Amino acid sequence: MKNTSFNENESNFIKNTLSSQYPQIEPESDRKMLTRVGIRFCILFFVLLMFDSLLDWLIALFDLLFELIHLSFDLVEYSIELILENTIHTGHQESEIIMINAALIIALYLLYRLFFAIPKMYTKGTKKCKESLLRLSKNRSERWKALSLSSKMKLIGAYTFGISCLLFLVTL
Repeated sequence: MKNTSFNENESNFIKNTLSSQYPQIEPESDRKMLTRVGIRFCILFFVLLMFDSLLDWLIALFDLLFELIHLSFDLVEYSIELILENTIHTGHQESEIIMINAALIIALYLLYRLFFAIPKMYTKGTKKCKESLLRLSKNRSERWKALSLSSKMKLIGAYTFGISCLLFLVTL
């Protein structure tokens, strides 16, 4: 008796795990599909029209980020310099030499660790990229197969209209 209930529980667990791991594709209504495609093209048009402004904002954001990093490094450097001057009674130049030597030792150690970690990171990254691309292509093909013929025609028409508008915008 116990074995049958255990096997039933085990088979129910396997069925539930498999069904939760690969969810069924719910059919998307034509309105939602066309709205999704329209939003994609609106975002693309916005990026194309505002490219210079977006690029300027991105550069300003990076500049601000680098300035904050520089200020934090200056704060840490000044704090370490004060600690060295007050505890070891060194001068300004000697504490800077101590900090530079410590920074070089840390940088060399990190480069050594990075040198041996690059092959592992490369293989892991390529594996993850291949897995995600395979999952994406499988998901898209399953969604395409789940569409009806009229939905496929509407989707092709929406993409054709969006691409023609995009080409018209580019040729202006």
